[in-house]
Amino acid sequence: PGRYRVMADREKKKKRAYLDDFEKDLNGNYRYRGAHYRYAGEIPRGKALARLWALCGGGAALTVAAGVLPGATARAPLYLELPYMAALVLALYAVVVLVRATRGGDPMRAYIHEQTVQKLPSLCVASAVLCGVAAAGQGVALLANEGQLLGTHGVFILFEIAACAAFAAAAGMVKKMSWNREE
Repeated sequence: PGRYRVMADREKKKKRAYLDDFEKDLNGNYRYRGAHYRYAGEIPRGKALARLWALCGGGAALTVAAGVLPGATARAPLYLELPYMAALVLALYAVVVLVRATRGGDPMRAYIHEQTVQKLPSLCVASAVLCGVAAAGQGVALLANEGQLLGTHGVFILFEIAACAAFAAAAGMVKKMSWNREE
């Protein structure tokens, strides 16, 4: 029991390590004194963010739209529902992370960069994979129902494939973005 408590305490310290970068000034206000990351990409930051918003936001919108299609997920088998719900949650979380990255400014505080820019590619890849699995699950469900509701199922598959492509492109774009660390 004691060993696990020590490990848990270390994890808490790691998660809150960025708080060491804040210092109290003479007025009692906290000031950030840690490192920053400055965007250094070829494309201007505003255009890069606009493209990321189109890809991540579009992927998330397509994922939501696929779920609200009439009959596409009603009484769906578990092999369709689980990946779709996981894709939906991750897609929306990717948008939240992108909001935070956008609001982080330029230069961006190091801990915000770590929690957003460094995390976004893996979130987008996971969302892309889950959207692809959901599309495949819908294809299997379509075959199992012998083509009934072909239109709705087909649109669901198209939406999920498009979302998969959007998230994959967003992951690639974020990985290519260049940032310089400033102490």
